[in-house]
Amino acid sequence: MDTPQRLRLLSLAVVVVGVVVALVGGLIFSYLAFSLSRAKADTAQLIRIQKIQSNLLSADATATNAFLVGGLEPPAQRAVYDEALSSTSSLIVEAAQAQPADAAALSALNQQVVSYAATIEQARANNRQGLPVGAQYLRNASADLRSTALPILDNLVSSNAARAAEEMDVRVGYVFPVISLLALAGVIVGQLWLARRFKRKINVGMLASAAVLLILTVGGLIAAQQLGSTLSSIANGSFAAVNTAADARIDANNAKSNESLTLIARGSGQAFEDAWKSSADSVAGNVQRLGERPELVTQWQAYTDVHGKIRELDDGGKWDSAVDLATGSAPDSSNTVFGTFDQNLAGYLDEVSQDASSSLANAQPAIVVGAILILLGGLAAAFLGRWGIAARLKEYR
Repeated sequence: MDTPQRLRLLSLAVVVVGVVVALVGGLIFSYLAFSLSRAKADTAQLIRIQKIQSNLLSADATATNAFLVGGLEPPAQRAVYDEALSSTSSLIVEAAQAQPADAAALSALNQQVVSYAATIEQARANNRQGLPVGAQYLRNASADLRSTALPILDNLVSSNAARAAEEMDVRVGYVFPVISLLALAGVIVGQLWLARRFKRKINVGMLASAAVLLILTVGGLIAAQQLGSTLSSIANGSFAAVNTAADARIDANNAKSNESLTLIARGSGQAFEDAWKSSADSVAGNVQRLGERPELVTQWQAYTDVHGKIRELDDGGKWDSAVDLATGSAPDSSNTVFGTFDQNLAGYLDEVSQDASSSLANAQPAIVVGAILILLGGLAAAFLGRWGIAARLKEYR
């Protein structure tokens, strides 16, 4: 094979290498941008599912607390209950539309929510008439909620959290620097052959092509590392805080519901009190981990102190006084103290949820720009290398 033929083959090889770098790099970084978009969507879906959990347990806590009053429940509590269930229904529809993979589970959940609401209505109707069977309907509704609806939500939370975490995996981004480095090595080998064959140390076109590939290699590696660092910060920061705060709010409302169920049982509610303790311990641990909001620790402790007083009154034979403290609206009542904690925790949860979503959204534009620059850079490397070799081919014409 004569020298012109070898030069043509080298020119073709440089063009192919440049185009491959451009296409592979553009595709990889486009995929990363798409993954960030999916991670944002999965995070939003996770937040919806967690809100459904919180709303259901908040509704149950409100219903059980209102039940203690006897007769016609307070209008304000009825409004809170209705709002919680209405919000739950809306979120179920929204979640099913946002993530088709969850549609079947959400449909089953919706049936359980409808069944729960119907049983609660039966409990209320009997309670207004002073019939003891109303308490059994209420216990059945709460038990079914925990045995059927909540497991569905737990599975949905796990699957969406796993999807979001998977989409935030940027290891594929390190494939591009490897490919670009191999391309750079190939261009350097071609440059060395040209230097030996033509007795010239530098071919301007090939040198420029190698420089572009070097920039792409270093830039791609830095971009992958920075993206990984950003996503790790999100995963360990706002995303983790969303899960921790949501778990705390879910367990807190579960505890509040069991507080009322213990009183409704009138002396035979140890199982509900044990459930309260389990949930309360979980809340205490989670709010401790939320270092940004130390006041939540204090507010939760204030509620547990009130709960302790309720238990003292009930265990001491003062059931009516215990019910008054559990259902009243005084500043030191369970409802007021718990309401302060729940409101602040809900506000914090909204903040970190927004932070997680916006952080993922903010990372996307840079990745899109990177994909465009890599595409252009790879094509530039191909053009410059071909131009440099074309200069040597002219010497044979």
